[in-house]
Amino acid sequence: MSLLERGRTRVTVHTVRYVDDGYGDLRPAPGPSTTYSAWVAPVGDAAGWRAPVGAQVGWSPPIRRKVVLPPDTVVDKWSALSFEDEGDPGTRWAVVDAPRSHHGASDRMRFVTVIVEGGGQSGGDPS
Repeated sequence: MSLLERGRTRVTVHTVRYVDDGYGDLRPAPGPSTTYSAWVAPVGDAAGWRAPVGAQVGWSPPIRRKVVLPPDTVVDKWSALSFEDEGDPGTRWAVVDAPRSHHGASDRMRFVTVIVEGGGQSGGDPS
């Protein structure tokens, strides 16, 4: 059994599907949601753990998390995730980087990672 199958956090991935917009093009619409066991960890900015530049001029820095999901997870860069974080159940987090698939020496070492941002800052009702 892979360590990923025993993740400590229940993460719901809300996918996006595309529907006709009535003008001959497609628009995003909510798609099916699936819940997985995953690992969630805080991450800093690209330069390390220093405060982001925006914080120096009074902007509130975004909250970021790295989510490690099982290899069969259906997630893309337009998906949203919800999980309990710091006592706030079901808050929506926006995927801010394309998901990365990691392949290890065996199938048990495969996993997918995504970087999410928000934790309520993206607004909206989770349903």
